[in-house]
Amino acid sequence: MPTENLIRVHRVRKPTDTRQRKPRSSHVSPKRPLIDLDGPGRLRTGNVLALCGISHSTLYVRLKTGDFPPPDGKDGKMNYWNTETIRRYLSRAS
Repeated sequence: MPTENLIRVHRVRKPTDTRQRKPRSSHVSPKRPLIDLDGPGRLRTGNVLALCGISHSTLYVRLKTGDFPPPDGKDGKMNYWNTETIRRYLSRAS
């Protein structure tokens, strides 16, 4: 059988994942901190949400109204609070 008469057929593959992906949210999910509040350290927004038991939007509403202490600093774009600041806030709120 001569090889010049053969025709190659290419199959088109369908994508295996046909689900639509949800757009990513800019909200932070609560995460328990790995450090103890009695020692020095920094808490990011997710850690503060988990410790205080509040949502992302509630945190920023309380920051705006002055009911929550402002962040102690930023690492790039991410806010952080010192453990001492959150410890004082939690003892005052209780």
